[in-house]
Amino acid sequence: MTDVAADEHGASGRTIVLTGATSGIGLAAARDLAHDDSTAHLILHGPEPESAARSTLSRLGSGKAKIDYLQADFDNLDEVVTLAGRIRDLVGHVDVLVNNAGRPGAPERRLSANGYETTFQVNYLAAVLLTERLTPLLLERPGGRVVHVSSATHLSADLRLDDLQLERHTYSPTIAYARSKLAMIMHALWLARQPAAPTIVSISPGVISTGLLHAMYGVGGAPVEHGARNLVQAATAYGVRSGAYLDDGSPAAPSRSARDHTAQDELHRLTTHLLEPWQ
Repeated sequence: MTDVAADEHGASGRTIVLTGATSGIGLAAARDLAHDDSTAHLILHGPEPESAARSTLSRLGSGKAKIDYLQADFDNLDEVVTLAGRIRDLVGHVDVLVNNAGRPGAPERRLSANGYETTFQVNYLAAVLLTERLTPLLLERPGGRVVHVSSATHLSADLRLDDLQLERHTYSPTIAYARSKLAMIMHALWLARQPAAPTIVSISPGVISTGLLHAMYGVGGAPVEHGARNLVQAATAYGVRSGAYLDDGSPAAPSRSARDHTAQDELHRLTTHLLEPWQ
């Protein structure tokens, strides 16, 4: 997909929520969105307190968009719920939610504050919970859209539904990461099959030189600006089909296991059970 055009909200301006906006692709995308004339209100999330993020956010420059920054640590799902509540306090609708926040696989299997494998929670469960909490705002106006920032590493993953927490099978940082990204695509494809749901698209932004990439795979990768362009394209291009998967800016087929409807349904059932205390 290369034709990027303003969607139906371009005239009045979009309200966009971008998670993981204080580093890497997220920060570069925040800069692009802040200077996009079709962005009216940009709500940025990061794990740092606002005082710590202030100098980073000052690098966004002086675009026309109103910018708010909200802090939440996705290692604690209570903070995801609080984040959604603060967004609802700020706005009456959301045009685009970009679930970009993520972490590399931990060097050793580690549990979150909620007792879940931390990579799976931060990269997947938190994104699903935030999407569910903000869905009413996404449906307030036609064309509400969700973007799940996934990874081509999902192609190598095997999401064993009987062991989502990697308690019994071999753990490695790359396995944990790839599985969490596979789960994101499966959720996007599941949601796209549901009636009265926002448009949802999942993407691999490309192999990008970020701290996350280097933590697991060594040096290399394209500049963060390249990944940011792909993210912004997925968030703002006109005519994006719900359920589409974009790999480095182009439509592509996700893995066969991601496309399995039975597996998607079972993952949704298990996810609902895991998130029940916060729903």
